Amino acid sequence: MSQVAVSLAGLRAIEALSAHGSISAAAVALGYTPSAVSQQILRLERDLHQSLVERGGRRATLTPPGEILALSARRIIIELESMNATLQAAAQTVTGTLTVAAFPSAARGVLPIAMSRLLARWPQLELRLLEVSSHRAVDLVAGGGADLALAHDWIGVTMDVPTDVQTRHLGDDVSDVLVSTAHPLASSSDVALQDFVNDPWLFEPGSVAHEFLLHAFREVPDRVSLGHMISEYATQVEMVGAGLGVALAPRMGRGLLPNTVRAVAVRSPPLRRVFGVWRSSSQGRPAIAAALAELERTCRPPADQPR
Repeated sequence: MSQVAVSLAGLRAIEALSAHGSISAAAVALGYTPSAVSQQILRLERDLHQSLVERGGRRATLTPPGEILALSARRIIIELESMNATLQAAAQTVTGTLTVAAFPSAARGVLPIAMSRLLARWPQLELRLLEVSSHRAVDLVAGGGADLALAHDWIGVTMDVPTDVQTRHLGDDVSDVLVSTAHPLASSSDVALQDFVNDPWLFEPGSVAHEFLLHAFREVPDRVSLGHMISEYATQVEMVGAGLGVALAPRMGRGLLPNTVRAVAVRSPPLRRVFGVWRSSSQGRPAIAAALAELERTCRPPADQPR
């Protein structure tokens, strides 16, 4: 029987489809478009002369040959990544391409400084940044769409860590409550988070911060009042300044606030824990070790963050 060459991208696509159950979900995990994932699988089918996927509606079910290939693909991907990490460790230099997925405030407040320092020290390293939500950053690493993630959770709302993934705690980030300067508590210096229970909170559904708010006010009889659904931080700030709600704002990457908005520190402030996340098969890769060290250095203590 003649040997057939298959692409690593195709193997990643079929493995992601097996793990996530649909072309669209596999695309999200890999950081590709659904069309790109479909094309990779079609190429595999042509190369192997086998039908690998039964397509129907939104779901895509693997055929028996597809299941066999997906199991082999996972082993091959892990082995190749482990081999690559070992070879780079033996070379004792930081090279190659490192794709980093990071949540927006880390992409804004941490990555520019850390990336510039890394490139200054290791000019042969190529860095690629993907700004995504914390949840998706972890999924991209687990699915092979990124090499390293900056993700976060909140005290009381822990991060779900997939299997075969490693984490490293890089630092903590304090959050304040943003209010308009006309708010009754705008000049207060001794308040608690629960003092804002009757205010309309600006929120992003599905975010870790949203989950934290629901957790923090879980014992309040009428629950927390969720006001406007706002995803963009800049929009939240403008809405707060107009007196249309309050918002939870970490200090990392916050930047200067307009004179219509005040950041109120609260007792027992909400803490956001920042983690580096990478695949176990990449353990020992010098580029990841160097990036983690620089990121830990750049994640300043809360007192050093802009207020």
